[in-house]
Formats: sequence, structure tokens, C-alpha cells
Amino acid sequence: MDINESTIDVYYDMDVAQICQHFNKSRNTVDKAIAKLVKDFPDKEWKYKNPDTKRITIKAEGVEQLSSYFRKEKHEISTVEMELKYENEKLRAIIEEKEKHEAVLEQLYNEKLLLELEKSRQTFLLETQTKDDKISELESENQILKEKAEGREELEKEIEEYKKKEQEYNSKSFFYRLTHKF
Repeated sequence: MDINESTIDVYYDMDVAQICQHFNKSRNTVDKAIAKLVKDFPDKEWKYKNPDTKRITIKAEGVEQLSSYFRKEKHEISTVEMELKYENEKLRAIIEEKEKHEAVLEQLYNEKLLLELEKSRQTFLLETQTKDDKISELESENQILKEKAEGREELEKEIEEYKKKEQEYNSKSFFYRLTHKF
């Protein structure tokens, strides 16, 4: 079965006044458009005039072509095209808004990241400074302890010398000690 045999032709059977009313055009404009349609597509057989009813019968494809003629003439846009354009504009606005929000979020994220890095750096510097302070404090304490240790060693040496002298003195006889005092 051939595709042409399976298709069903849809016809609009209207008189010229109905066509004029349908497209909201004058009779002269409709006549010119139909003539142009017949001239542009002679082999399509989209239009014929019924002599009994004096009505013009146009296939649906021809009506669509007429509609496009009228839109071109008036630079009109069909309602479907208008709705699509409106939807596209809405989608563009939504996308632009989304991109703005993404940019703001990215900027806020970068600022937060910078603040976190600065905070970490400050914490590191503070910890380093605290460690340096502790190290210098410990070094000074260590120095003081070394000095005390040196002083203690000297005192211990002196004490040992005194102990030696005391032992020597104690080891001498009682009379030597007695005479030694005088």
C-alpha cells in the first residue's frame, strides 16, 4: 500500500465570506491569497470551486499555506510561536537567574574558603608563636637551672672541702684541737 493511498485528505469547505471571517481578512486579500496559492502550487489540487454551492474547497495543507501567507504579509506570529517564544524567554530568565545564583554561591564559597585559609594561617601563626614563646621560656628556665646547677656544684664542692677539713680537724687529737683554738 502506497503512502499517498493511505493518507486522508482533509478539506475545508467554506464560502469566501467564511474564509474572510476565519482569517479576519478582506475578500480581496483572500481572493489574492487563494490565487497565489493556486499559482504557487498548481499540481497540489488544494483548491476547487464547487459550481453548485459556489463554495471554495481547500485541503488542510492549503489552509496552512494560506495562514502562512497572511502571517508573512502582516509579519504576524502564530499563537503557538508566541507561546513558544514566551516559554523560551521564561526559560532564559530562569537560566540567567540560576547562573546569577550560581555565581553568587561560588563567590560566597570562595570568600568562605579565603576566610578559612586566613583563620588557619592565623591559628598556625599563633600556635607557632606560642611554641616559640614556650621554647624561649623553657630555654631561659633551662639556663636558670644550669646556673643554679653550677652554683650548687660550687656549693657542694665547698661543702665537701668543709667536710674534709672537719674530718681532718676531727681526726686530730683532742689536745691539738684545744691548742689550736688558742
